[in-house]
Amino acid sequence: MLRALTAPGGMVTAPHHLAAQSDTLLMVGNVGPSAQGCEVTRSHGLEGAHRLALGPVGGRFSDLAGPNAKDVIFVQTYSFFGKQTPVGERVLAALKKKYSDIKGPNDITPAVGYTNAYDVMHLTALASEKTGSTNDDAIRHGYYKIDQYDGLIKTYNKPFSPKNHDAIGQDDYVWTQFIDGKIVPVGTGGK
Repeated sequence: MLRALTAPGGMVTAPHHLAAQSDTLLMVGNVGPSAQGCEVTRSHGLEGAHRLALGPVGGRFSDLAGPNAKDVIFVQTYSFFGKQTPVGERVLAALKKKYSDIKGPNDITPAVGYTNAYDVMHLTALASEKTGSTNDDAIRHGYYKIDQYDGLIKTYNKPFSPKNHDAIGQDDYVWTQFIDGKIVPVGTGGK
């Protein structure tokens, strides 16, 4: 059974009778409340996957959440783990070359923030090129003129229209989890 466990002020609570009846905690929150949710469920004996949205990808979530961090499954738009597209290979190689502390996918944190910013900046530059302007209204119309862009997250085909202002859709997400303090796709074990 799925239960949402919150209290006024954003504090995460799990009355014992609710925790005993639940097998999953669905939570959208930032690092602190997400980690607190892990502690609350642990203290009430609630085992199982905790589904969270983007909030725990930054900061010290895996430190704050303790041993239950590995049970948290959340969504991201990209992972540098696994087989990469040519764009992913190029970007990963450029990051390693520019930053000596980046040796591999584990070192790009938070990857979702980097990849989203990478694609949106390139899409915005394309929109500006399409209209020859940096005016905000012109750029908005320039987005509509983008036919295709080979991005880091995906290849965008007609990503924007007057009725669609979101280039990322439901099929563009990957389930991830923390393994040894690193964000990796579920089932990869950090490889």
